[in-house]
Amino acid sequence: MGKSRSRSSHIPKKVTFFLDECLPYPIADALKSFGYPIISWYEEFKGQQGIKEPYLIQYLGAKEYTWITKDDEAKKEHESEIRTAGISVIWIRGLEREKGKPKKNNIRIKDVHRILTDKLDILETEISNSNRSLYYMLWIDTTGKPVRKKICLETFFNTHT
Repeated sequence: MGKSRSRSSHIPKKVTFFLDECLPYPIADALKSFGYPIISWYEEFKGQQGIKEPYLIQYLGAKEYTWITKDDEAKKEHESEIRTAGISVIWIRGLEREKGKPKKNNIRIKDVHRILTDKLDILETEISNSNRSLYYMLWIDTTGKPVRKKICLETFFNTHT
């Protein structure tokens, strides 16, 4: 007699991380070379830039990608698209700004790489085992340690806009 599966059993879903255009695509290339399930905008779109967020979010939902971004506009303007697409989102906080713009942070590109190297395994596990979209913020704390915080989307949009 075979084993029966309970209704509550959950089959983990495949997770692919999508590194947004606002982050340097070589980070995804490096992580992918070490086996992380990640693709950059550069690889996915053959270097084409400037895809507007509503279309990008819809595309990511259709592909079931998890979006890694630092895009402040997405935080401010695209809550409904993110919800409709059903994507999980990881926001990187604290990336250096362009020269002449105010600095709100201290992390560099290599810190983004370090954060993702440190946190992608646990994020992949949590997202693959969830039956809903998840949202996170990642940053470097004052001691230099990478930090992962799971957030509620409503809280995120109400407190970070």
